Amino acid sequence: MRQKEIDFRELLERLLPLDELPTPDRFHVRRALESGITSQLESAAVYALSRLEASGAVRRVEIAENSRRALRWQSRDTLDVITLELPSPREREGLLLVPRASSTAEAQAGLDQMRGLLRLDEAMLAGDPRSGQGRRGLLEQLDATGRELLGASEVRFVPTDEEGSGLEPFAAELAAEARSRPDLLIYCPDTERCPALATEGRRRRVRSVVICAVSPAEGPPLGLLEVFARGPEHFSSAALAMVTLLADSCGGVLERATRIEKLVFIDPLTAIYNRSYFDLQLRNEMARARRERNSMALCIADIDDFKAFNTTYGFAAANRVLVQVAHALQHGVRPFDTVARWGGEEFAILLTSPVHAHDVVAVSERLRALVERLTVEVEDLDRRPHHVGVTVSMGVSLYPDHAHGADDLWRAANQALLRAKRPPKNKVVFYSPGAASEPSVP
Repeated sequence: MRQKEIDFRELLERLLPLDELPTPDRFHVRRALESGITSQLESAAVYALSRLEASGAVRRVEIAENSRRALRWQSRDTLDVITLELPSPREREGLLLVPRASSTAEAQAGLDQMRGLLRLDEAMLAGDPRSGQGRRGLLEQLDATGRELLGASEVRFVPTDEEGSGLEPFAAELAAEARSRPDLLIYCPDTERCPALATEGRRRRVRSVVICAVSPAEGPPLGLLEVFARGPEHFSSAALAMVTLLADSCGGVLERATRIEKLVFIDPLTAIYNRSYFDLQLRNEMARARRERNSMALCIADIDDFKAFNTTYGFAAANRVLVQVAHALQHGVRPFDTVARWGGEEFAILLTSPVHAHDVVAVSERLRALVERLTVEVEDLDRRPHHVGVTVSMGVSLYPDHAHGADDLWRAANQALLRAKRPPKNKVVFYSPGAASEPSVP
């Protein structure tokens, strides 16, 4: 039999029956081909072979596991045999560093296992993205599926941004390595024989640990998948392959969840949050402020004389004004504050706790001034360019000074906004029952 060495690009472009793959899988392969990156081409080839094997388009004919590890497939329609030589895991101070591409190639998920992976999608779709139930359901199902498929004592997802998640990675140095090397799966067969993990292993009462990155189809890792077992050397090579499949499935589901949340929570014109998200965030932050006995603030900003932009320059120009004001407001607050388009030409700004009255005065005045300094370039209906100025009037209310609930906080901020909209506009007004039209500061 004549043998020929080919690269992964040639394998994907000429030999594999990619037309038998589902459309999303073909798209995944096409992106790898467009990138031209060797590691992505290798990963796409292994993934395509595993998917074609599941559909019956190719058949696995031999697994050799010795000093020269290889996997072989035969095409259903030809006598072509495809052989992949797999790199062996690398040992380092009680750890095994396993290339994920080779691990994926060795996975042979049965029907029950695939059902377990599909339940991740079901958990995500069953929850309302506006309440966060879907993501919570996903993480719960991830742990349940991992325990069922792997016999693990715990499976958890640690997001890249751990702040606010309540989770810390098992080992900070290994977490950083896994994020920087998403092509690797890090396996510690026995924490007692790994100096770097022995103390933490005893504290958590685990002996076997697997860590790998959870990544979307493109972009940096979303977080880490950490799998634990009580006993030493718990995970076989087949189990490690299943961990890889679980991480890949989790990455795909989280990526889809992000798209769904964007559809639900992001204003399509300005690309900032919308009213649905702001309502949810306001109630969450108010509950946190109440629990921690801190203060917070709500600001409502309304673009002054917005109808004039529509009538003078047209809707496209008015939309450009909305986008520029949204960006100015977003860049004028702290990273953990929230800016949303409330509707029409109104924006809502949530200054999260702890924030004091004098800070709210400074921030709200800074936001007003940022918008006032804007010069927006627009075109009229005859495509003639114009440079226009824009201002906002703002109403502000404080919790708990002005209200004890979300609805009352809105009413107070709206009352202040009505006073701010009285000429002369372009000012900030704080809520004060029965106050006159002049700006007031608590």
